[in-house]
Amino acid sequence: MKNNSKPIIGLITDFSSKDPYVAQMKGVIFSLDPDARVIDLNHEIDPFNLTEAAFIVDQSSREFPPGSIFIAVIDPGVGTDRKAILWESKAHKFYIGPDNGIFSLVMDREGITNVWILDKPEMWKSKEPSSTFHGRDVFSPIAAFLSKGGKPQNVGSKISKDNLHFLSFSPASIIGQNISAQVLYVDHYGNIITNIPWGLAPWIKEGNLVRVQIGKITLAAPCVRTYSELPLGKIGVLYNSSGYLEIASNQGSAAKLFKVQSGASLLIHP
Repeated sequence: MKNNSKPIIGLITDFSSKDPYVAQMKGVIFSLDPDARVIDLNHEIDPFNLTEAAFIVDQSSREFPPGSIFIAVIDPGVGTDRKAILWESKAHKFYIGPDNGIFSLVMDREGITNVWILDKPEMWKSKEPSSTFHGRDVFSPIAAFLSKGGKPQNVGSKISKDNLHFLSFSPASIIGQNISAQVLYVDHYGNIITNIPWGLAPWIKEGNLVRVQIGKITLAAPCVRTYSELPLGKIGVLYNSSGYLEIASNQGSAAKLFKVQSGASLLIHP
């Protein structure tokens, strides 16, 4: 198989780029499949932040072609009885990682075709893997096996999707005249990405003014189309490239103003 016809293996972790862990995962993959196509998607997820991880996994995998393989290692329960899984989506993409909810959003968006528990030690790097590093010893060998054309049903026992763990994401909802929602992610710029989809409330439209309430802080925010329509440092709301409502500040940090992190609740008032 020519290298350019091999599936892409995308790595998503909370390991950062400082430590040796990502390099070790790559070393295992290339040792088993020297022609593997491995790319770094994100290694800067806040440590142990499953909500942020779920958002990053979902958004990062969106534009990749069928057959792509993703390893996601945000795994505070490594070494416990949490399941290690491989699952295939209806978009024919493969996801490998812990069953701790980090696949919740992408499972909802792409749908689930099959799920396997990684319970065959002969498929791992070692039959006695490290109790602290399944990314290297369990997940990476499975990705290399798939990259070489291995069949997913050979890596473990098939289970029902009903047995999987999901994070409790509450969908944005209209309560009276307000919208109750959740912060999915805070990006590098301090933009607050909510789970409010485009079209949920017709009064969130360009030119209108809304009030954003997070915790004890409430600020008025105009609805705009672009960041540059806001005065420097001022708060506004707009729909971003993924179709979610975003609370932003023009060349400033909305997250610092609201003192907010992913997972927080919020209200939007007309």
